[in-house]
Amino acid sequence: MRKTTKTKGLSRAVISRLLCAILLLGVLGGILTSCAAGTVKATGLTKTAAANIEGSTMTEAQVDDLATKIKDHKDALVIREKLVAAQRGYDISTSANYNKYKTEELPAPDTTKSVEYAKAVLTAHEITIAAGELNAEALEMLINCFREEVVVNADKGVLDQLLNWVGIGFGWLIEVPGFGSFILGTLYFAIALEILMLPIGIRQQKNSIKQARLRPREMAIRNKYKGRNDQATMMKLNEEIRTLYATEGYSPTSGCLPLLITLPFLILLYYIVLDPMVYMMGASKSAASAFLSYATAHPAAGGLGMAIKENARGTITVLAHVREGLMDGTLSLGGLSDFAFFSNSGDFAEAIGNLIPNFNAIPDFTLFGINMGDVPEPFAGNWWLMLVPVLTFVVYWGSGKINRKMTFQPMQAGNDPAQGCSNGMMNIMMPAMSAFFTFMVPAAVGVYWMFKSVVATVKQVVLAKVMPLPVFTEEEYKAAERELAGKDKQKPPKKSGTRNPNVRSLHHIDDEDYETSAPAPARVSGKNKPDYVEPEETTEVAEEKPRTADNAYSEGVTLKEDRPAKVDEE
Repeated sequence: MRKTTKTKGLSRAVISRLLCAILLLGVLGGILTSCAAGTVKATGLTKTAAANIEGSTMTEAQVDDLATKIKDHKDALVIREKLVAAQRGYDISTSANYNKYKTEELPAPDTTKSVEYAKAVLTAHEITIAAGELNAEALEMLINCFREEVVVNADKGVLDQLLNWVGIGFGWLIEVPGFGSFILGTLYFAIALEILMLPIGIRQQKNSIKQARLRPREMAIRNKYKGRNDQATMMKLNEEIRTLYATEGYSPTSGCLPLLITLPFLILLYYIVLDPMVYMMGASKSAASAFLSYATAHPAAGGLGMAIKENARGTITVLAHVREGLMDGTLSLGGLSDFAFFSNSGDFAEAIGNLIPNFNAIPDFTLFGINMGDVPEPFAGNWWLMLVPVLTFVVYWGSGKINRKMTFQPMQAGNDPAQGCSNGMMNIMMPAMSAFFTFMVPAAVGVYWMFKSVVATVKQVVLAKVMPLPVFTEEEYKAAERELAGKDKQKPPKKSGTRNPNVRSLHHIDDEDYETSAPAPARVSGKNKPDYVEPEETTEVAEEKPRTADNAYSEGVTLKEDRPAKVDEE
């Protein structure tokens, strides 16, 4: 029975910790998998075209049917990109040309072969023209079917407005005290956030001091039930500890308050760091999404041809590479005004020009010459970025160890080695999860997590020095046990007809552990014998020596009977 109860207790503890870890994983996973940038609005087929295109045998309906086939294709975006390149006079229908023109300087375009190149693209992707003949006019009309309208100025909701306010403050920290360094600005932001959370930290420290002062009395209660592991005993133990906490005005759930308050700030900063073009530079989500399309589009299609990793989100990675290209003169945004993906490219180019007049308008995402806007990836070539997940694990593990030493740790029921093993696994699991998440976000986000962990640990160390936890001696623990024993003895005895209060039972946990030196009553027998005979005041039985369990007399031994004795029949 004892082994089963301990196993159940351990299972509950392990399951509770795993549920907390899964909940945290779910929250962070939901954040990481969300898309920060908005979408652009598709304009659809240009309705100003004539029913029969001049010089073409294809009608508008036939072009629209061909566009529908392309949109339903699994490689619709790639086909659009290749058709735009064909219209501009470049053949990237084959994989060889696609990769070659993306890494090398583009040759002179040949617009006389635009239709031929476009037909090669459709053939490569096994798309057939149902009727009519594709020519330059029909190709222009087909490309118009995929043009999108960029919403340059969009209304912002409450959450977006809040993010913008925080982003403005973050941008000031980067520009003024950070001298334009994004990484230095994240350090200042982490310090500012911990300063704002200082009153909550002080309250939490006071709460820990209050709980620490209750440790001797809590230990006395636990020692009272030491060696009992059945369910009834554990329920009684927990009930007395809860009563102690309630009497002293301590709330065990108050430690969750800082986490509940700081979690929204973590989420807000995640979006701001991930998408600085929207929340720091003031672009609309539609404009940010359009700029991503322009930056990653093939150079033959008029884009910048940036090789952004698939797991890179937001605009931080793109801005980091754009700043680097603008600074060394290898990149220009001049082609944005006639980018064929958008129907209002001129207005969009003007808006981007106001946001990014030069590279100085973009924060510096580098650290020691390493672009922290990239996502750490194994075997991606930039091994220095792999230090971010490693350092994240080390920092989180070390910070957790220091925090456990500087803060009050609640007691566990018993010294179960399996429970200690479970705690050790959790101490490793949480830093490992944090390190795992750094493979899913730009390295700058991981650096901020490290900064915040270090600053929070420094704050906790300072609070522990200014407001230290009380330390108790062994004598104070024993005094608490004596005080508890004195309170138990002052409880009223059980009434006649109830269980003997002298019984110490694992099953009857409500029975009190009283000691008595009163002699055992005499026994009686017979049909009409009384249940219990009160001893007379003047009787020689009171001088009778106490008996042992085998009914022999002994000196100084006190018996605890399980039920009232019976008097023998005279």
